[in-house]
Parts: sequence; structure tokens; C-alpha cells
Amino acid sequence: MIQTNLDLLQLINDILPAAGGAITTRHFAAGQRFIYQDQEILQVYIIRSGLVKPLITEENGKEYILEFLGEGEMLGEVEAIRGTKTVCGVDAVTPVTLYAMGVGQFHYFMQTVPAFNTLVLRLLATRVANSSVKMARQQLYTMAELLPQLQKMLAAQQIEFTKQDLAGYMGISVRSLNRLLKGDG
Repeated sequence: MIQTNLDLLQLINDILPAAGGAITTRHFAAGQRFIYQDQEILQVYIIRSGLVKPLITEENGKEYILEFLGEGEMLGEVEAIRGTKTVCGVDAVTPVTLYAMGVGQFHYFMQTVPAFNTLVLRLLATRVANSSVKMARQQLYTMAELLPQLQKMLAAQQIEFTKQDLAGYMGISVRSLNRLLKGDG
């Protein structure tokens, strides 16, 4: 459920001294949105510490949480590669520290650092696979069957999420989640 990419984090830590000022550090408080949906992306981020949630806000105001990302995960790479506006917003779930690089620097690393390119490709492939598994589970199982699986994963990672976050991740309303938690679902 919480994705991490410690290999990418290690690579950035290794590159950092030689990168000069091309990679900076940014800090955001829990609950703060730092990437907004449908905006031009100017920087690509790598999570140094903390937890974030990329989410899509629909026209009716409902939010769907794509996943939860932790250390070493990258943000903004899809938009930087495609040259498009942001697909989703990103909120800090906990206080978060990010490495930030301009889109041009990201492209430079992609072209000149083979290990960086490989890790970005691996990250993208992992996200496609994880999204496919999540969608398949949501098609194959009822929400009443999925909730205990999700609760078990959360307990294993020793992290508590709000009901709003759980509902957003499952793609249901908080009211529906409450019914499931009571056993009425």
C-alpha cells in the first residue's frame, strides 16, 4: 500500500554532492498540498522522508487517492516526461522533506545517468503493475472483502489513516466506509 523506492533515494544521495545546486530540499507540513491538479509542473520531486498521497479531484469535489508514497518515490516525473499539466494533486500526509530538481535537470539526469534512467523506468513499471492489481481487486472483490485486507496491510505498516483517506483510497464515500466498518455493508 505504501510505496517506497530506497534504491532511487540512495542514488540521489550519491549524486547530490556532484549536483551542486541543481537539487534542492523542500519541506512541507502534514496536510499541505504542494502539487495541484491540472497545473504546469516546474519541478520533479523525490521523497527524502515522510508520506504523501497523490489524488484526483473530480468535478463533483470527490477525491480519489491513487496510492500512498514514501521514501524514494518520485513525483512529477510523468508530467515531465510527457510535457503535460499535472494529472493529480499531491498532499503531505505527514511532514515531508523532498529533493527537488527542475524539469530540465530531470531530463539531463535521464539522458546522462543510466542508473537514474533505469530506476525511473522501473518506478513507472511498478506503478503500472500496482495500479493494475488495485483495479483488478476492486473489480473482483466486494468492498466488504477488501476492507479487512486493507486494514491488515495498514496494521503491518503500523500507520493509521483517517477515514477520509481510507474511503478515498477505496473510491467510496466516508458514509459507505462507516457502514462497512459497522458490518452493515
